[in-house]
Amino acid sequence: MDRFSSLTVFRRVVERGSFSAAARDLNYSNAAVSKMVKDLEAELGAQLIVRTTRSLHLTEIGQTYFDQVSDLLDGLAAADEQVRTDTGTPRGRLRIAAPMSFGLATVAHMLPRFAARYPDIRIDLVMN
Repeated sequence: MDRFSSLTVFRRVVERGSFSAAARDLNYSNAAVSKMVKDLEAELGAQLIVRTTRSLHLTEIGQTYFDQVSDLLDGLAAADEQVRTDTGTPRGRLRIAAPMSFGLATVAHMLPRFAARYPDIRIDLVMN
C-alpha cells in the first residue's frame, strides 16, 4: 500500500463527500479509491468512514485522523512549495567582463534593476 496515496485519497473522499467524486478528481477508478480507503482502514485497524448507499460520514476516530492527516498533508505541501521557492531564486556570483564602451552604455544601466530583482546575486563587473 502506498501510504501517501492512501492518505491523499482518504482526505479527498472526506472533502468531496463521496468516493466517486474523489475518484474523478484524482483520476482513479471508483474501485481503486474504495480499495485504498479499505486498505488504509485495515492497516490502522479502525473504521474511519461509515458508508451507506446514499451517504458517508466519518467515525469519531476518522474525524480525528482526518484532521491530523490534513495538517500533515498541508505541511508537506508547504514544505514542497518552500523548496521550489528557494531553489527558484537565483543566488551566487555573476562575473561580467565587458569592454568599457559597452559596459558604460548598456550594462551599467541594467545592473541596478538586476540587483534589485536578484538581491542574492553578487555581481563582479570588470570593464576594460
